[in-house]
Amino acid sequence: MMTSGWIKLLRALAVGSSALLLVSGAVMAQHEHTPGEPRPEAAQESPIPLNPAAGDEVGFVYQAFLSPLQEGGEEEDTPFFVPPQFRSTEPSVGRNERTSRGHAVIEFENDLSQATVYLAVENVDPADIVMLHLHCGLPGQLGPIIIDFSLLGDVQAYMEDGLLTVTVHNEDIVAVTEASDGGLIDGFTLGCPIVPSVPIEKVRTIAGMQIIAEAGELYFNLHTAGQVYFGDIRGQFSRVEVPAGE
Repeated sequence: MMTSGWIKLLRALAVGSSALLLVSGAVMAQHEHTPGEPRPEAAQESPIPLNPAAGDEVGFVYQAFLSPLQEGGEEEDTPFFVPPQFRSTEPSVGRNERTSRGHAVIEFENDLSQATVYLAVENVDPADIVMLHLHCGLPGQLGPIIIDFSLLGDVQAYMEDGLLTVTVHNEDIVAVTEASDGGLIDGFTLGCPIVPSVPIEKVRTIAGMQIIAEAGELYFNLHTAGQVYFGDIRGQFSRVEVPAGE
């Protein structure tokens, strides 16, 4: 048998529940929309001024300092099963003994339609350069190629003055994957996966490359005849803020 105290408590809960249902119903009624009926535009303005023309302005900037010490190993550590095209053809020099260095910057436009790559190197003989790539991968990891600068032009000619400035587009990323012969080696080395667990789905856009850079998984690698497998100098990109007007 219920006491009067319990009865009062149950009545209070019932009244409270009814009020809550009424309030919830009113809120839901404010957000109800009948499918198929035109929806009125919202009255508020964008918190950021809208300017489609700003799409071709620089929006994201990343830099990397290239060093032998960012390479994941010595050429003598090249696995035995690596094919000849990825092996050094000249005597190798240890990472601690090499004086080669580099500094790279990548500017992405706001609309991610293109990116401009800048590279300066020191103590690198252009005649020794055999490959120059942008890769995706964590520090120390040998990752797939996303931009192969030899598909844009003569890498040794580019680097004759120690400087490179070139703009890349979606088609330059696609060209890397299309250079594949369909074999297992090319499948793992050409083109960066959109999702690492699904390697057959490759990044095909500058927007995808920017996402990789933002995650800290984009790196530059310059390979010379004596440092082919790992590379001569490598630099992992990180985001930098450029002061307005620079």
